[in-house]
Amino acid sequence: MASNVGEMSGMKDARHMILWLFFGLLPMLGSCDFRDMLDDYPVSGVQIKLDWKGVTDKLPQTMRIIFYPKDTQRRKVESYLPAEGGEVKVPPGRYAVVAYNFNTESIQIRGDESYETIEAFTGHCTGLDIHEDMVWSPDPLYVVALDEVEIRQSDVALPLDWKPEAVVDHYSFDIKVEGWDRILSIICHVDGLNGSYFIGNRACHLSEVPICVNTKRENGLLWGYFSSFVLLKDAKTRADSPMLLTLKIVKRDKTVQEVKVDITEVIETAPPSGGGEEEPDVGVPGSEIHIEVPVPEDKVVVDDLEPGTDEGDGGIGGDVDDWDDETGCGATGELIANRQINILTLITDNYEEGFIFGFGCSSSNELLGK
Repeated sequence: MASNVGEMSGMKDARHMILWLFFGLLPMLGSCDFRDMLDDYPVSGVQIKLDWKGVTDKLPQTMRIIFYPKDTQRRKVESYLPAEGGEVKVPPGRYAVVAYNFNTESIQIRGDESYETIEAFTGHCTGLDIHEDMVWSPDPLYVVALDEVEIRQSDVALPLDWKPEAVVDHYSFDIKVEGWDRILSIICHVDGLNGSYFIGNRACHLSEVPICVNTKRENGLLWGYFSSFVLLKDAKTRADSPMLLTLKIVKRDKTVQEVKVDITEVIETAPPSGGGEEEPDVGVPGSEIHIEVPVPEDKVVVDDLEPGTDEGDGGIGGDVDDWDDETGCGATGELIANRQINILTLITDNYEEGFIFGFGCSSSNELLGK
């Protein structure tokens, strides 16, 4: 009997201890950290489906999805999904949402702590011994931006159908050049283009430095390729600024001939059509836009060399071995670094129609004209 009484007394003491521990933990259970844990616990799901029809045929591998809670005490929810979409666990609430293709080559993201500040931009060109401050052209960027999305608690995933939008325009041009045998190198860039894009706010900022142009020589023409962030139809208007295409032709006498052309009108009025044999369909978002650069007399004539310049020195038919290390392109046009090389340099000993200058070469096939 005494033993039973002792056991009952011990059980009562244990219950009292548990109650005291429970009441002692109540302040902790109401703390911000614990609420954060509850907020972050996924209690609902959304099934995201991305519609790429009319946007691009080259789907990105990964999309980053970010849910920004309207309740600032909650934390953002982010996930990485394939291009087709997928399911994301999100606590119930009101959100602003962005989605964009991940793992771009030249585009970087900053300010992703909030919907208002998340921004896509490109970095400064590095690895080019040309003493020019330029930034890379952006590669394709596809985004979704939604100011208001409400997630309700449900046992069934909420279907969300989104259509990404292309926010980078791609341009090409060709210019007839006379006097290739006088050229040592060419640097090409464009001022006045958009250098960054705020995904949530749908607003662009002008680039503080020129955007580099990737070029090659083909069939006696200088071909150029560049891109920039665009404004959507419902986007905020950026400040007006002239768009200037600059060619800096370094001749074999080491003098520089500069050509500047205002391309503002042709950029703003050009139809979305491609150039060359592989023209994309007119009107396809994100397709290449071929522009006609209004150079005087429809061509660029390279000035005569200074008297006394050795016709065989460094230029056509000269010794090009020293230039390979400077440009990153070998004698066969192979790219050493996996980057656009923004300087046009002779890469063959033989001056004949069809040889390639290695400015902006992004692949050996481009250099070889394939």
